[in-house]
Amino acid sequence: MSGQDSARTIIPAWNRVDRATRRVVRERERKDRAAKRQRKPEPGAEALARSEAAIESLTRVHCIEYKRKDWNEISSRGLVEPAPRASTRELAARKALSRYEPGVIDSLFGLGKDRRRELAGRVMQAAKEDQAAYDRARRAAEARNADVAAAAGVLAMDMAAIEATLKANVDRETVGLALEGFAVVRPSAGRFVVVIDSLELDAMPDEQCAVGPTGQAEFAPLPDANIQEIHLANICSISLRVGVEVLAAVGVEAVEVLARCHLRNRVGDGSEQHPVLYVKLPHAAMERMDLRKLEPISTVTALGGRLDWDTTRGFAPIGVDDLRLFPAEATPTAAA
Repeated sequence: MSGQDSARTIIPAWNRVDRATRRVVRERERKDRAAKRQRKPEPGAEALARSEAAIESLTRVHCIEYKRKDWNEISSRGLVEPAPRASTRELAARKALSRYEPGVIDSLFGLGKDRRRELAGRVMQAAKEDQAAYDRARRAAEARNADVAAAAGVLAMDMAAIEATLKANVDRETVGLALEGFAVVRPSAGRFVVVIDSLELDAMPDEQCAVGPTGQAEFAPLPDANIQEIHLANICSISLRVGVEVLAAVGVEAVEVLARCHLRNRVGDGSEQHPVLYVKLPHAAMERMDLRKLEPISTVTALGGRLDWDTTRGFAPIGVDDLRLFPAEATPTAAA
């Protein structure tokens, strides 16, 4: 079995330039955000919701239903075409704009122009929603067709077919927020290892938001221990999410997940990539679990995950040589 046959990249990992660029952007945003907020204070409820959503996108990404694909049933399906793009929302919004006539109050206070501007904005938003709905339907049709085309290959454990179905079905918008990239490796027949390049600590949120007495958002730095805990939850959550996606697609009895992360060097500048988490996800265990209701850290712990972490220093490298996760010619390497 060659390295080309046994290792497949599903979401390409960032390279050194990508990672450095993102660090610079984050640092610039941190320096600029206090001045921006002083010029234009944010409504507290909106800022709090956005802050909570950002943390959930990192730490609750595993909250999906595990359901194994039935490739025999899929192979019997026909191909489908996505429905034509509809403009239902946009047409309704345009109708409301065209029918608008200023009432007594709007005329008395000269609010007609503002009201028309608001309705015109709703037309633009409705058009975006129509396009988003069409894009979702198109992606669903493409994923279904990709599955139909790949079914025979997946049943034969062909890595090209497995790669095709994963690329078509993985929700890149959601998963991409919580990792750098991932690949699937087959070190031996019937054994599959998911290799995740995780987000580094610097990519975690570093402030907390609250609604102040005036209703405006108030921000405060997160304690270092809290940031470390978010990082731990992120790597556990994305390991579960990607692991169950591969397990559901491939149909084996278990998949193994190895998460790697760039850790700051203890001495000097820079960082190096190290293995930080290993966990095995058996099909039988995943069938019994409802990941939508479970916390990622406790779930990985219950599954016997291997990691070395504490609140003061965060992750430390773990040894995985004894697991023999990779054939020598197929070891995934970080992007240059």
